[in-house]
Amino acid sequence: GFFNTSTSIGGTTGRLNYYAFYQHKSGNGWRPNAEFNSNTGYTSLVYGISDRLSLTFQYTHMDYLEHQPGGLTDEEFANDARTSVRARNWFKVNWNLGSLSLDYNIGKRFTFNSRFFGLLAQRDALGQLTFINRIDDGSDRNLYIDHYRNWGNESRLLYQYSIAGLPATALIGFRY
Repeated sequence: GFFNTSTSIGGTTGRLNYYAFYQHKSGNGWRPNAEFNSNTGYTSLVYGISDRLSLTFQYTHMDYLEHQPGGLTDEEFANDARTSVRARNWFKVNWNLGSLSLDYNIGKRFTFNSRFFGLLAQRDALGQLTFINRIDDGSDRNLYIDHYRNWGNESRLLYQYSIAGLPATALIGFRY
């Protein structure tokens, strides 16, 4: 029952370079209670403001829902790996990552770049989440919901040079 599809597009028009892809995967798994559904997308836009200055936007989205089999001891798994004693365990993820970058070639050897980035995400787990070999007996399940909200900046000044004919780079910067 596995299905996988992917498509992408990219190119350049004027000073804009673009690329994007989307991938979908779904399946029934190789044992009971193991179906899944996953979607991933990515977009990148690079705009050349001048020959020395460019601005880049990137965005990634990923979500999936996974029915999780399990509840087996090592011995039970060795006897029959296709067994599942948990029918009500689920795991769900929703991730969104973005960035905005500025790249500036100051001169032949000097480059400055600054990247602002952020993450907005959620992760949910539902099921018998205590002991790994606990059988799903129909009792109350645990629900864990995690939210992630992060952002930051990384800025760097790079200097290209050579030592004994070998290329080298000196870098100074900060990350917040």
